[in-house]
Amino acid sequence: MLNDFWVFFSSLMIFIGLVASQGLLLVVGSLVLVLALAARIWERFAFRSVSHTRSISRKRAFIGDTIDYSVSLDNDKVLPLIWVDIQDSFPEGLDLTGATMRGTGLELNRQHTITTSLLPYQKATWKYSLTCSERGYHRIGPVRLRTGDIFGFNSAETRYNQFDHILVFPRVVDIEGLVFPAEHPMGEIRGTRPIYFDTNRVVGQRDYQPRDPMKHIDWKATARARTLQTKVFEPVVSLNMLIVMNGSTREHSWQGSNRRLFERTVTIAASVASLADRRGYTYGVVSNAVASYSGKWIHVPIGASSSQLTMALEALAMAAPYVVAPLAEVVNSERDSLPAGTTVILVTPSLSDSLLEDIAGIRVHGCRVLVLYSGDGLPDRELGDIDVIPMYSVLDKVEAHEPAIA
Repeated sequence: MLNDFWVFFSSLMIFIGLVASQGLLLVVGSLVLVLALAARIWERFAFRSVSHTRSISRKRAFIGDTIDYSVSLDNDKVLPLIWVDIQDSFPEGLDLTGATMRGTGLELNRQHTITTSLLPYQKATWKYSLTCSERGYHRIGPVRLRTGDIFGFNSAETRYNQFDHILVFPRVVDIEGLVFPAEHPMGEIRGTRPIYFDTNRVVGQRDYQPRDPMKHIDWKATARARTLQTKVFEPVVSLNMLIVMNGSTREHSWQGSNRRLFERTVTIAASVASLADRRGYTYGVVSNAVASYSGKWIHVPIGASSSQLTMALEALAMAAPYVVAPLAEVVNSERDSLPAGTTVILVTPSLSDSLLEDIAGIRVHGCRVLVLYSGDGLPDRELGDIDVIPMYSVLDKVEAHEPAIA
């Protein structure tokens, strides 16, 4: 708009100069018109052959880690940039030492701002130390460039949809002695089927009972004893574990989310996964919390690969404090595929009536259940013969550590 005004004003000066035979007015008008037209041409070509790049030393980190971070702007043309503003959207969970940040606490993203100038064919680079202060899947970008000509006639702006992501793993604490005592490797958990049996290992026979499957009858022993005999198999302990994280911090979703309790819940779930990995369990992680930028719930299938812990921590790092489905729906999607004797570790900041029904449904399918309560204080209700461990004071007594990940 400003450039259009000067074009109109200079054209008017030239017209008056011609009509009134005023040479000075004609010269000044012509000069202003040339400058205005040059500014318009400059606006069109200002960001031609200009490139913006970021460099991040690593894309995965733990809370408190420091990462090398740099920004480069390259002006690969003969036209200089008299001044240029680089405005890069930056999340709250990442801190740049020595950088200029603009934005308020009400905004999801702040603006990392750099003001500089570039000569023809010049490249400038700014280096920073980036500190990961919060867990999450942090997105940097997009970037906006603004510049203007030396006379202030015109300004130009462009936007690059360049995005970089940094995954910050959740805090992990050592809860081995607090949750799984050495004398009870799977915890003091009672269920409808505390043990299952290896049908390839027969250790004896006993009298047949009406609920015994016909395929387990030992016909040779039956002939000798002249009464039905059932094979007795060697009992084995299941080392399968499903970590279920309840992402709802309040009894009703319309009440919103308590970010502090949610982060505590994620920390406990991550710590249990780390413990399961060290113990050599086959384990998985599910949650009704939404995975950032996906709209889907958290899901890591039960497995025992060398990268299982990495997948579990990555999934929990992605967790956002919003739920996308009732916890029962998430658990039901896994229930039929759980091996017999699986231990379900339920990490929850709240104990609602619907949650108690979900626990009952899990136990009906022969799974053992241990509840780790991540709310404040002690739980406000009993769960019968199910062990409930309050975790509010546990995290204050142990130090965080960084588990080895693949």
